[in-house]
Amino acid sequence: MIRVLVVDDEPHARQKLVKFIEAMPDLALIGACQNGREAVEMVRRESPDLVFLDIQMPELGGFEALERLGRDRLPYIIFTTAYSEYAARAFEVEAVDYLLKPFDATRFERAVARARRLLGEGPPKTAPAGGVAEQFAALLDRRLGKSRLMVKVGTGIRPLDVAAILYVEAEGDYLKLRVAGEELRIRERMKDIEQQLADAGMVRIHRSVLVNLDHVREMKPKKHGDYEFLMSDGTRFVSGPTYRANVKRLLEQRGRPG
Repeated sequence: MIRVLVVDDEPHARQKLVKFIEAMPDLALIGACQNGREAVEMVRRESPDLVFLDIQMPELGGFEALERLGRDRLPYIIFTTAYSEYAARAFEVEAVDYLLKPFDATRFERAVARARRLLGEGPPKTAPAGGVAEQFAALLDRRLGKSRLMVKVGTGIRPLDVAAILYVEAEGDYLKLRVAGEELRIRERMKDIEQQLADAGMVRIHRSVLVNLDHVREMKPKKHGDYEFLMSDGTRFVSGPTYRANVKRLLEQRGRPG
């Protein structure tokens, strides 16, 4: 029997989780808390196996509650939240899953199935970064289409709003992503990034450059059908011969002068 705790400040959300839990014969509900402070007390007192934890709550949020508990006494965690931007941080605390509200019974059951497998294997272990990142990427893709890109930055995983990416430029073995207000360097292949962003308004204009057409301020025709692209941050790129037809076709599709 898996002993389960629910933590959510919204009564409707708590009731929904309780209903789902009570419908599963191998889950035993030990309590339902409405904030992180109550959750900390309950976890210390009852030592649940699994916690469904909301992130944004009054008094004490989900991540703050985990910090108070300390990593050595954490149960398995399934986050339940309406906000996708916390997925990378959830990865860092080795969450079992990340349920984006509103979720249905089928999605809930998949999360529980993952927890069952982990509970059958013993105490939590750090999972390979790539596998967890792929899980979160798939989750966000299902919920948000192509609007998010999951990238590994240093030792962490960051979900990026594709609309905020100005351009991607190759720099040796790395790619430089110019995002509003900062530059990120990731170890990734241009071909792979191009495929991920194919439906998000990103255009390959050169073997080493992808640009976001929504951040192109001006385009000037050059010789032989090439274009100079002036980006919104002032950076300039010139398209390469290999991508002339590609650039022309995509600009025509968007009604740009060509």
